[in-house]
Amino acid sequence: MAISNKKSKRLHDVKDFTLLDDNAPFAFREAFNSLRTNLKFISFNNQYKTILLTSAIPGEGKSSTVLNLCISLAQDGKKVILIEADMRKPIIHEYLHIAAQNNYGLSSVLSGLASPAECIGRHPGIGIDLMLAGTTPPNPTELLSSQQMKNLLEKLRESYDYVIIDSAPVNIVTDAVILSQWSDAVLMVVKQNYAAVNETRAAIEALQAVDANLVGAVLTQYVAGKSSGGYYRKGSYKGGAYHYDYDSYDNQKKPS
Repeated sequence: MAISNKKSKRLHDVKDFTLLDDNAPFAFREAFNSLRTNLKFISFNNQYKTILLTSAIPGEGKSSTVLNLCISLAQDGKKVILIEADMRKPIIHEYLHIAAQNNYGLSSVLSGLASPAECIGRHPGIGIDLMLAGTTPPNPTELLSSQQMKNLLEKLRESYDYVIIDSAPVNIVTDAVILSQWSDAVLMVVKQNYAAVNETRAAIEALQAVDANLVGAVLTQYVAGKSSGGYYRKGSYKGGAYHYDYDSYDNQKKPS
């Protein structure tokens, strides 16, 4: 899918990334607290442990949201692992200022070159485990759709309270659609006034086509008063840069 010039400039500006810690703005921290609380409520009876985050197109703040959500869950005393399944455009190592991405990672596990234990690291200070993407393989979709990936997620569920997956944008490749079938819940990350309505609609419909459990959306770069196309209707917490909306999509075929 073509991306306009406005969207094709540098999509991941690490300088703009805010890490969820005690130095982060109060409203920013409260927004992630709200997201964490809402996840607890919606998963109370369903035991959502494997949660996939994706977006319609690149540049919507998906990976930074994934990382800070993991940190927020860990701050609540949960054992969390972040799986970087966006193997084509890995960015987590840059956000965490890791000098060079380790060659071992998810691609190594799925290719049979390393065990999961060899590819899980813990970053000091943020309290979460990480399985970074590893070396970019020539066949990411094939690896992510393999039985090895399904087995890996099942094994990690046994050891963690939450397995949070960072997946590629839905409208670019089929990775997120495939992984959604092995995830308990899916969250869409949508940047305010960025993706066109038809792009977001297409992503939602692609997930619905495989009966993905799409439980809500995360609106990033939220500025109060700006139009969002009437898509977010319910009143929910507005935390400066982020606005979380937990409309159920069960009865929606497409956004209004």
